[in-house]
Amino acid sequence: MSQGADWTEAEAPTPESPPGGPPAASPADEEIRRLRDEVRRLREQVAALAARTKDDDRRVPTFVGGLDGAIEGGIPRGHVVGIVGPGGAMKTSLALSILTRNRAAGTRGVYVTIEESRDSILRTMKRLGLGDSEDFIVDIGRLRLEHAGAEEIRDWVRVLQDYLVRRKEREPLGVVVIDSLDALASLSHLQDVRNELFHFFHFLRNLGVTTFVVAEQDPLRPGVDHDVAFLGDGLLELRFSGVGEGKVRLLVRIAKMRHTNHSRDYFVLACGPKGFTAEPYQALKPRRFGRRA
Repeated sequence: MSQGADWTEAEAPTPESPPGGPPAASPADEEIRRLRDEVRRLREQVAALAARTKDDDRRVPTFVGGLDGAIEGGIPRGHVVGIVGPGGAMKTSLALSILTRNRAAGTRGVYVTIEESRDSILRTMKRLGLGDSEDFIVDIGRLRLEHAGAEEIRDWVRVLQDYLVRRKEREPLGVVVIDSLDALASLSHLQDVRNELFHFFHFLRNLGVTTFVVAEQDPLRPGVDHDVAFLGDGLLELRFSGVGEGKVRLLVRIAKMRHTNHSRDYFVLACGPKGFTAEPYQALKPRRFGRRA
């Protein structure tokens, strides 16, 4: 009698089993072997999926101590992330730090400055201990001053897009910083800001770069920061917090980060000799009898 799925009757070793030889496999043994093979194949598929997911979920670290751990290791590659905050909140310094430290780690990038000059950016880098290399700084302001007729150019967004495409053809760009988006929108005389920024952000994602856009945040004068919050993939929000006696702390929070399980709490942001650090925000204890409790 053949063995297999139609086996319905238990019997002694079949005639096919040689005398004294190993007994033929029972249906239960066959089923166990099949299940083991299936489990092995499933394990291989799960391992392959895990490896592919890990590769697809590569991230760009901010190198801000204490912050990357709150966003699963960094910014998902290809995201457009806003760095927004009031004047003096170290937006440019933070963006420069992220870019230069990623470059030091092997990721190519460019810093597009529209408001500040190249010399001003270099001075900021030196004060932060980020070196004095300028080959990655693109000074739109100098371009406007040195080229006749530059003031007649209206579509600076298109000019920047063409430049980034050519630059990426020469080197594998991974990170781009645009400082600031307010100045770019003003320079380009954008009419429908949100619609045109939507297409610009779409271009940046298709370019395959992780982009940080710096934008001013002023509650009394709403600007492009609202559009960045709506259109961007992520938002790093900086703000000041008073701590009494005329002192303030600089805070940062991840207000938004697509494809990331992240904290939305504020961190105290500080800049020291080793770079930026972010520590969980803790409210100061109330005073008691004129002294801090």
